[in-house]
Amino acid sequence: MIVQDIWTDIVSICRLYPQLLIFLSLAIGYAVGKIRVVGFSLGSTASVLLAALALGQIGVEITPLIKAIAFALFIFTIGYKVGPQFFGGLKKEGFSYIILALFVAIVGLVTAVLLGKLFGFNNGTVAGLLSGAMTQSSVIGTAEDAVRALPIDAVQQKLLSSDIAVAYAITYLFGVAGLILFYKIVPRLLKIDLKAEAQKLEAQLSGSAAQQVSSWNARPSMRIYRVASKNVVGKSVSALKDLLAGAKIEKIKRGDTLLEPTPTTTIQADDLLLLLGTRDQIIAIVDTIGPEVDDAILAALPGEMLDVYVTSAKAVGKTVETVLKKYGAHCMIHSITRQDHELPLKQRTVIEKGDTLAVMGLTDEVDAFAQAVGYPERETKTTDLAMVGLGCFLGTLLGIAMIKIGYVSLTLGTGGGILLAGLFFGWLRSVHPTFGGIPAAAQWLLSDLGLNLFIACVGLTAGPRAIHALQTQGATLFLAGVIVTLTPQILGLVFGKFVLRLNPVLLFGALTGAGTATPSLNVLKNECDSSAPALGYTVPYAIGNFILTIWGTVIINFM
Repeated sequence: MIVQDIWTDIVSICRLYPQLLIFLSLAIGYAVGKIRVVGFSLGSTASVLLAALALGQIGVEITPLIKAIAFALFIFTIGYKVGPQFFGGLKKEGFSYIILALFVAIVGLVTAVLLGKLFGFNNGTVAGLLSGAMTQSSVIGTAEDAVRALPIDAVQQKLLSSDIAVAYAITYLFGVAGLILFYKIVPRLLKIDLKAEAQKLEAQLSGSAAQQVSSWNARPSMRIYRVASKNVVGKSVSALKDLLAGAKIEKIKRGDTLLEPTPTTTIQADDLLLLLGTRDQIIAIVDTIGPEVDDAILAALPGEMLDVYVTSAKAVGKTVETVLKKYGAHCMIHSITRQDHELPLKQRTVIEKGDTLAVMGLTDEVDAFAQAVGYPERETKTTDLAMVGLGCFLGTLLGIAMIKIGYVSLTLGTGGGILLAGLFFGWLRSVHPTFGGIPAAAQWLLSDLGLNLFIACVGLTAGPRAIHALQTQGATLFLAGVIVTLTPQILGLVFGKFVLRLNPVLLFGALTGAGTATPSLNVLKNECDSSAPALGYTVPYAIGNFILTIWGTVIINFM
């Protein structure tokens, strides 16, 4: 009796303050999502949903406004992050990747719809099936938007929304784990040595053998050497290029005079050289110049490691080697990232708009390089919330606008509209980098917390129906999810290899992007022992995010 009274009190409190269950779902989900079993974890999103479905058995009412705001922040940030690559991918160079992303998305949609017809699923279940099997959580948001616009009563709308969430929960696990196994097993079945292929690709990007350095993208540092070697004295800076193994002369101190090194500057005995290079480069030349020394004046010269956001046409589409030679002769690049994924840093790696280059050198040289190729992204905690608010406002207006074709009303839905707004503002940021900054940490918070807050609300609302759906359709949905997960990847592999003729490393990377399967990309990187697959990932990921998100609206309205 006492236990029953306590439980009744708990239920009453939760129904009066449903935010308690939202926060508890997030806490449990994030904690469970970190647990690894045999190297695999559910991740935060699936764990939050499962926790919310379980807690939702209490039966609480969640205001739709919370879900709408959380989803808007998530989907806007995703659009903002991939905007530069989305529009950049529309160029001729990205055509094969666009075609592959469209192919994978269309195959996924057709497969889900056909299975829905075969097994008698309603359109809510099909939307959840596609969302979970292809690990594209944004489909839930656009599908729920479309459900609210259907001319059916509130009870039917709630049932459809519950079916979306339950189907997603059942199929998401294999959507993640199944693809991880797929990318571990399939290359071996096809007798593709990903590590060897990645090495070949990186060799092509590295230039001639004389230019290749084992740790070309290792963190550089500055050292001071006194010229004592006869192999150096009397030679010009340009003549020392091969001897320095890729290290760069930043400054020359002759007596009490600081000299700016030029290709024709002649090195004299007892000159002090301030060198910028990686550890391997420094080790390679340690006996070439003379002893390492300390010098107060050279050591006091301000050096800087700066992230440079690429926006200028002077750098876009050019190789790292070309850009450094023209705009950063005395700088070194430590890393290059695209959509938060580090790329292979090689001489012939092509720089695209929206890339972030970590550049090191003397402060004035680094600043000049940043002004030439883009915008210096110095550490900041400030997010342009005015832009975020305006983007969500305009995106919502765009999403609720309807176009009538005969008796059919077409709309993007608020999710699709806000995604487009995010794409636009992300692209605009790449053109005018002083506008609309969102630091990387803030991007993670807005997207991850926004998504999981939305997912928690969806799970709590769907909770009461979850057990029944699992009992009646669980096995069938899981089987359908396996098919929807694998079919687009298998057919995409065939299409990419025999029709588009993509390099195998880039093809596998592109397939993970088209399927928005970031965990699988990380598996590929490990299998390749290289970040090369990320070169193929970014454009399909940008296109896939947009197309798959729109499928939620398509399935609800037209299936």
